[in-house]
Amino acid sequence: MSDQTQTITLELDSGPMVATVFPSLKPTPHPPVLLVHGWGGSGRYWMHAVERLRQRFCFIVPDLPGAGRSLPVYKSLDMFDQVSAIESLVDHLNLRQLHVVGHSMGSGIAMLLAAKHPWLIDRLVLTAISLFRSDAERTFFATFTEMVSAMMRFRAPWMADIPPLSRQIIGHFFYQLPEDEQLIRDLFLDYLQMDYDTAVALARSAADPAINAAAHCIEAPTLLVVAQNDSVMPTSNVDTTLKTIPDCQVHWMRQCGHFPMIEYPNEYAAILSVFLRKQAHEHMLIRPVEFAV
Repeated sequence: MSDQTQTITLELDSGPMVATVFPSLKPTPHPPVLLVHGWGGSGRYWMHAVERLRQRFCFIVPDLPGAGRSLPVYKSLDMFDQVSAIESLVDHLNLRQLHVVGHSMGSGIAMLLAAKHPWLIDRLVLTAISLFRSDAERTFFATFTEMVSAMMRFRAPWMADIPPLSRQIIGHFFYQLPEDEQLIRDLFLDYLQMDYDTAVALARSAADPAINAAAHCIEAPTLLVVAQNDSVMPTSNVDTTLKTIPDCQVHWMRQCGHFPMIEYPNEYAAILSVFLRKQAHEHMLIRPVEFAV
């Protein structure tokens, strides 16, 4: 099969949504895999996983509206709006079934999608996320969100060209910061260029009780990937998350921060490969998946 990728741009009411489709390099019985990035990021930080798993899986890697290549946007989008954007992408590609892998807030968006369309999601992987246990935790998060929102007004893209600053900011998200300076710059630049109003709307909607309610309704087998040293998502809430999602198992990654797909790319890819290959639906054709692009 050809190694050629396809980049598509949807013109939504909110603005463009850009996604790249990476066909599998060999015939596969598995549904395509949708990778959903988190707040302040873009689809490009998934590339370690794509490179390691393209032999067996097709990948769809969008930049959510308001982030990465999907700029500018003409209105703010919260998590529920992002679900709608993904629905438009799924419809455009004429997908009937897929695996979904989310990271951080992207995992929350993945949960909302899985609860809303149980027929669509074959398997679900949630990385670096945990559910709130109480309204008190939601209130604390909301207060923190407002502080972060105020600080975001002082961002500028040129800040990414100051290596010590990039390393200082991005270093908070890793147990061991990668040596790849370009990677660090790209991560910081994605945050610096994210649409402000969308960033605020997403952060505020992350405390919505509807996310916990959606978790209760997930029907797909689910894998929760937890990083032991995640400074963003509290590991103390993992048990609550496991008990909330009906068919959920957990994999702990030791000495790892908020980006396991970057910090331990081989281990993370192996985890995905094992879980996503456990079951292939009988009606899936044993050939490369073709998309209506």
